[in-house]
Order: sequence, then structure tokens, then C-alpha cells
Amino acid sequence: MATSAFISKPDVTLNMLARGGETGVEDHRILMVGQLTTAGTASAGLFQDVPRNNADINAAFGPRSHAAMIARAVRKVNKYTEMDALLLADATGTAATASGILLGTATAAGTIYLDVVSSTDHSYKVDIEVGDDEAAVMVKILAKTSVDTSAPFTGAKSTVTNTDDTITFTAANDGTFANKWLIRLRGTMPAGITFTLTGWASGATDPTITSVFDPVANIRYQTIIWPGTYTTSILQTWIDARKNVDNDIKDGVAFYWTDDTFSNVKTEALARNTSEIVILHNETQSTATYKGPHIPEAPDVIAAQFAATRAKRFEASVSITDIVTSIEPLDQFGGIHTAALPYFNTLLPYLEQPVRGTGLTQAEQAELRGAGVSVIGANELNNGILAGTVVTTYQNDGAGNDDDSWQFLNWRDTHSIVREYFHANIKAHFAQYRMSTGEAVPGYAIATEGLVRAYAVKLYTQLAAKAITVDSRDALKSFREDMIVTAVPSLRKFDCYFDVPVLSQAEKFLGSVRFNFGITTS
Repeated sequence: MATSAFISKPDVTLNMLARGGETGVEDHRILMVGQLTTAGTASAGLFQDVPRNNADINAAFGPRSHAAMIARAVRKVNKYTEMDALLLADATGTAATASGILLGTATAAGTIYLDVVSSTDHSYKVDIEVGDDEAAVMVKILAKTSVDTSAPFTGAKSTVTNTDDTITFTAANDGTFANKWLIRLRGTMPAGITFTLTGWASGATDPTITSVFDPVANIRYQTIIWPGTYTTSILQTWIDARKNVDNDIKDGVAFYWTDDTFSNVKTEALARNTSEIVILHNETQSTATYKGPHIPEAPDVIAAQFAATRAKRFEASVSITDIVTSIEPLDQFGGIHTAALPYFNTLLPYLEQPVRGTGLTQAEQAELRGAGVSVIGANELNNGILAGTVVTTYQNDGAGNDDDSWQFLNWRDTHSIVREYFHANIKAHFAQYRMSTGEAVPGYAIATEGLVRAYAVKLYTQLAAKAITVDSRDALKSFREDMIVTAVPSLRKFDCYFDVPVLSQAEKFLGSVRFNFGITTS
């Protein structure tokens, strides 16, 4: 640049500096795992930035694929959070099947609904007329299922005899996940004709997942959606190793729905014992007209919708009024403050209600909660789906001592936000500082014990304003007094310890109520 050729005094040079101030936490990311089909353009491996609309999802993963089903479920709830997918090709396995046998000829008219996999997305209304035999009803069912091109299954007439017709539904992907799917008949079959259901079964051989997480070793995901029938030990090994890492933040929480017996679900949760996994469940149903999860939806979709809902709560300034029951104004928008907002009574508006009167009892829910299982179910009027108390599977420390540090997902998430906020801002604020055991000279970047302590107090008060840490003089005093900051110049480090008072959740109100007759006169 040319210099001025004229006299200009005094010399004035003003450098442009960054605005400064504190930084926030890292943007939320979701990672989903699922199986694709050859009908899509994507290949097995890491697929980054899953589309926000169904058409693009279907084109990439194959419209009938397991992966597309999960991705559509997430985007139905949350179009804001960035999501990547670990896509798996089918192993040489077996696809699960379900079936229904039609028998007889209708002597009355009626309407039925056949729900396959999902009462929300794959429900088929069939009008039966007087005189319709099994073949006629079969034609009507196939006419409905054949035009549902995003169903994760296909339907076909598989058996024809002189007295009955059988329709068989076959999952579009091989593997075990479809063994837990729904098949359900709503309405009453007209007199003269019957429809006998057989639940999903015989799916076998999941993809090899030994190295499934290799492509995302250097990417942080706060929310992970895991198929409930896959081996969970591989997931746990990967996710537990990310909880505490050197010079970085990599922690996240994985979610999956387990559709199994009460005792098996408890056993699964107790085997995990980690703060980084949340197992979702409610009672499995098996009746003549209903075979599948308590909530009439694919288990992986239920998990995906809850995970997407949690991620949406963390999206700053995004309206979350449709998923929270709090009516306080600042709780109507997402952000880090939702880490402390109870997960119980979080609404799941895109899930269909279960059969009224079914599901786990209050005592059974409490027993599962104590074992590290989170229950999702209907509200008291059975006109909405919501989360109960959401817990992690963490039960005890490595020595086997009972430890409730991260029993509740809210406690775990709040702790994570505090740690990340301190980490990110200490790293940014002290990016190029000298170290001194004396006083800081004004105008120079010099870190002292006092300066680090004062900055930690500043971060604490900022989090208090976001409803994360406790906003009181006593709490701040406790934080100051318990804080340890020690300068070690010979090692170019500060040893730091922060004991941070955080908010909890108002889940129980216990007391007694008496009555009297008011003021009486003798």
C-alpha cells in the first residue's frame, strides 16, 4: 500500500480488534445409524448433512429403507439441527415378515384400519361391503399398500386356497430391527369374515458394526440415534471413551428403544451403567389385533423422535412451544437453559396414542426408572404422548458404589453444558496469555490466579442468568470458596477445580392436608 506524501501529525494508528466477549457452546449435532437400500444414491459409510425434506431423504437412502424411515422421523420433529448418518448395507441376512390370513365372506358392511409398522404413517383404511370374500378384501388391502411407496416394507398375496387368502409383509431391509415392528387391526371385522394376524418375526443377521464409528472419530455429536436391536456394547465402548478427552469436548448421549420383556429390559439397562446412554421403553403388546410396541410406531422411530425433540430444545431462539408444557416466556424458545428444564412432560406430538388402559403401571415405571430405563407413554386422558422421568443407565461408580451423579438426563446435560461453557470460554479468553504469580500489568495479556478466578466467577454468573447455575449470593459465595486455581509456571499450567451449584428439577411435592370447619361459635 502506498504511503501518504503529505505531512500528517499526530501519528494515529488504530488496529481493528475482535469484539471479544464470551462464546457459546458448540452447535448441536445428531448422528443416526441405519440401513440403506440400493434404491437410493447414497453409499454405505458416513453421509453428512442429512436433508431436511422427505423427497431428498428418500432419493439418498432409498424410500423404503430403514435409514430413510429414521431420517424422516427426525425431520418431522426437527428441521433445524444438523444431522449426519452412518449408513450400513444389509448383510447377507433375512428380512422379517408379518402376515394376515383372511377367511370367509362378509355378511355385513364395515370399515377396518390395518396399521403396518406405524399407526401414523402406514395406516390403511379398508371399506368392506356385504358379499366381499377374502379375495376381494385382499385386493382392497393391496391397492392401499401398493401406493405407499415410502413404506419400509412391501406387501403381497402369498397363499391362496379354496378357503382363505394370506397377505405377507416383508421388510425392505434384512436384519433383526423389524422383528419388533407393529401390525395392528383397528375397527371390527364385519360378520362372516375374519382376519388373523401374525406378528413380525424371522428377521436375521444385522450388518457388521465393529468399525461403524471410525468415520466420525473427530466429529462431536451431542445426540446419537441407535437401532434398538443392534449390539449395544460397541456403542457404549465408543461413547464412553468420548466423555472425558484431553483438550476437547466430545461427549454425547445415545438413545434407543428396547422392545422386550420387563425383566430383559431391566437386565439390559443394568448391564450398561453409563451416563451416556438412555434406554426408552413401555410395555410390549401382543393380542389378536395388536402385536408390537406399546406406542403404535416402529421402535427406532420412537427413539428418533425423542432424540430429535431433545436436540430441538437446545436450538437457540427456535420456538419449542409445541414440545414443552412450561408456559414461562423464556422457556418457549430453545437454548442451553433447557438442559435444566425437566424432560418429564416433554411432548411428542407426532406419535399416536396407545390402546387405552395398556402400558406399564406406576409401580412398574418406578422400578424401571430405578434400573435406568426411561418410560414414554400417554397422558392421563390418552390424547397425547409425553416423556416420563428421563434417566440415564448410570447406577454406580467403577468400584461398585451406588452413585446418582448422572442418574437423571437433566443432571447429566446440565453438567455437560457447564463443563463445555467453561472449557470453550477459558480456551478462547486465554488464547495467548503470559503467566505470572504476581500482578497483571495493565495493557498486557498476563494470566494470574486472581484473574482466572475472577473469570470463572464471571462465567458462573452468566450461566446463572441462563437458568443453569444457582442464582444466589450463598451459591456464588460457595463457588468462590470451593474453587481452586493454582499457577505452576514451571509447567506452564494452571491447576483448576470448579465445584458448581446447578439447578435441579421439581418432580415431587410431598406433604399432608388437613381439614377443619372454619370459625365456629359456641
